[in-house]
Amino acid sequence: MTNYGLVIDQERCIGCHACAVTCKQENNVGLGQYWNRVLTEGGDKMDTPAGRYPENGEDGTLEMSYQPTACQHCDNAPCVKVCPVNATYTREDGIVEIDYDKCIGCRYCMAACPYNARVFNWDEPQTVPEDGTGDVPARPQGVVEKCTFCSHRVEEGLDPACVVNCPADARIFGDLDNEESTVSKYIRKYQTTQLLEDRGTDPKTYYIRGEMSPGRPQTSDKMESELDDVSVWSEPKDNGPVEESGGSGGGGSHGSLSNDAVPHVPAFEGGDD
Repeated sequence: MTNYGLVIDQERCIGCHACAVTCKQENNVGLGQYWNRVLTEGGDKMDTPAGRYPENGEDGTLEMSYQPTACQHCDNAPCVKVCPVNATYTREDGIVEIDYDKCIGCRYCMAACPYNARVFNWDEPQTVPEDGTGDVPARPQGVVEKCTFCSHRVEEGLDPACVVNCPADARIFGDLDNEESTVSKYIRKYQTTQLLEDRGTDPKTYYIRGEMSPGRPQTSDKMESELDDVSVWSEPKDNGPVEESGGSGGGGSHGSLSNDAVPHVPAFEGGDD
């Protein structure tokens, strides 16, 4: 059975907020609301580092990184348990969604969510342009809303908008139950963490820290599972593309990783930049 999840490589994330912007555009999210946020790990304000600047010939200690955060689509989702009308539910493919026709706006789910991943429409949502954006209808006043892993795109065989539009290839989406999927391989190969693991929610979003991964392997907006006849990069010795192996090589897209193949973006050790 399919069980969708997300891997975010924080060594690749550049804090550009493209994921947050494209999420609003794709999902018709109203002004003042965000389903997808990029938090700064460093100073007290956005895009400010912690530490001190180099002075008097001494080395500085400035440090800053980024924490992309949205609904974690937990396996043991507290929001699902507390909803009194079963408006929040888990689909068969593992995506946690909200039935807006059932939602009564009690906000129990917001109180239960330890990730602050949900927003509430206190007023009638406003968008620019007024007719809205993307292919998703606007949610009405008085309901809770959140990230859906762009389920409307997933059902069409497309990756979520934030995954496709990340310029650093830091977001990788796929089937956690498929051992050959890139997300499964990255979770096995790299040091990954889940947010607030001690809460027992078992989030389906994993964060890579330490060694940088090769990132999202395909340039197509299609999900990896939809790319059956494409080429992949084999192990490069000079951090450049090498002769393609297998497949037709058509379409300019790269398929899923096979064996120890490395995708189109070379990885580097983190922490020394």
